[in-house]
Amino acid sequence: MTTPTLLERFAEQVAAHPRAVALRHTGTSVTYRELDEWSGRLAARLTAKGTGPGSLVALAAQRGPAAVAGVLAVLKTGAAYLGLDPAIPVRRQRRMVEETGPHCVLAEPGLDQFPTLDAPRVTLAPLAEGPLHQAPEQEPDEDALFHIVYTSGTTGNPKGVRISHRSVRGRLEWMWQDHPFPENAVLAVQKSLALVASPWELLGGLLKGVPSVVLATDELLDPVLFAAAVEQERITHLFLTPQLIAGLLQESAERPGGHRPVLVTSGADTLPVDTVLRFREVWPDTTLLNLYGMTETASNVAAYDTARLPAGAERVPVGSPVAGASLSVRDRLGRRLPAGVTGEVWVCGPPLALGYVGGDGEDRFITDDAGVLHYRTGDRGRRLPDSVLEITGRADNQIKVRGYRVELEEIEATLRKAPDVTDAGAYAENEDGETRIVACVTAGEETGAAALRAYLRDRLPDYMMPARIQQVPQLPLSTNGKLDRTALRALVAGIGQERAAGFAPSDATETAVAALWQELLGAPPASADQNFFDAGGHSLLAVRLANRLATTAGRRVPLRRILGAPTVTAIAALCREIQQEEQI
Repeated sequence: MTTPTLLERFAEQVAAHPRAVALRHTGTSVTYRELDEWSGRLAARLTAKGTGPGSLVALAAQRGPAAVAGVLAVLKTGAAYLGLDPAIPVRRQRRMVEETGPHCVLAEPGLDQFPTLDAPRVTLAPLAEGPLHQAPEQEPDEDALFHIVYTSGTTGNPKGVRISHRSVRGRLEWMWQDHPFPENAVLAVQKSLALVASPWELLGGLLKGVPSVVLATDELLDPVLFAAAVEQERITHLFLTPQLIAGLLQESAERPGGHRPVLVTSGADTLPVDTVLRFREVWPDTTLLNLYGMTETASNVAAYDTARLPAGAERVPVGSPVAGASLSVRDRLGRRLPAGVTGEVWVCGPPLALGYVGGDGEDRFITDDAGVLHYRTGDRGRRLPDSVLEITGRADNQIKVRGYRVELEEIEATLRKAPDVTDAGAYAENEDGETRIVACVTAGEETGAAALRAYLRDRLPDYMMPARIQQVPQLPLSTNGKLDRTALRALVAGIGQERAAGFAPSDATETAVAALWQELLGAPPASADQNFFDAGGHSLLAVRLANRLATTAGRRVPLRRILGAPTVTAIAALCREIQQEEQI
């Protein structure tokens, strides 16, 4: 019996449950029939612009129902898509578009940032009328391109990974078969459509008749709102980073007897043992899977049920192969290593990507002596006695920051192009379980960290921004002439953090805000109007700031208000305003 295509599965749900809710988002809902007609009208407009099998559509959308409608519309035409996240700097988006040369742009209003691209446009907005797309005579084959996903690259530019229908379908089919949805299941959608794991959230529940709840940005940044959304929407299935799991557990522990998910999957970063143990305490009946994979393998190729984690374990294994993948541990010559011996992890099988856009980095894809194509992950790992895989580290300078892959070489290459900078080096440090990037530069003259941070913010996504930028006399090199990151870390530690001299708190509230600022960022504010994010802050640190300000303000400070005015004086004024409200 032939396995139904993705579009056939969607059509089955539309026919069986046309009035059932397909998507919910910020108090609104979209039924299967509405989503089918919306995506069908978009597909008709795309087709009228010449989009079809073999085409690539630049799809620019916020996380929401429009993103799902856009993906379905592209699939209905037989084309592939390049997902563009509005949170990514425009310069970076434009480079992706220039490199891939999409045939058409499908963008929500205000998100078409490509004025020089000579390609037709279709606006990604609800359509109440217009022709519906007619199903193509032939579906794309398994090796056809499904989407292109960009990830950090070692050459100084992001790398585009070409992912096939076969890879995406295999990931979906594995989850549907091994972890079928129970009755009354609800799936959370919280990933950008530009991420490799997004097809599971966008289509995993949708194609099985399971309503999907698209979470708002505020709900993802704020653990209190996140936990409330999970409770209110009765969400049963979540695919989260370890950091989001930890925040959700903290809030859920304060709501004993509340709603509990059925399945939580963790991926994109190392899952700490402590988080697994805490998970067992808070949600003892919920399954927590630790997943392993990368962009070049269309998301996940191994899974481990953390209920199996033995007492006293030092690491959480990534488990056994899934989705048809085959994993092996090999030495530097490509020879297989026995269980217990550490080497590089290789992956082969259906999940493998088609390759990179432009061929950059193709040496990662290698054919072994048996003629089988593998992807060399760069991860160091070993097989445990029970045959499950454990990851022990990296063989290169790739790191994970808040679940995102970051190549330190890309940050360095970007900094070298900044005005007056002659060279750059970067390293990562771990503080309170969080990875922080420290960047160092040499320059012809004194270069301010604020100016360099502004330069980077225009070119790199938020998660790649260094927590600290330090000018040094010269970068230490190893005997082979390469950057010595260990010596660089020691050099920066000897310099110490730059101390601010221009800020004097005017009252106890500003003093309290400044103290929290220094606690979170490692240095006091340089001035009353210094921007929290220009000082090295990011979204998760802003959440912590909001939480800890509750003691000063008398109740929790709204995160949105902090993001709107992230300076010491503005935050202190907000605290005073809340204090006065509490006294009334």
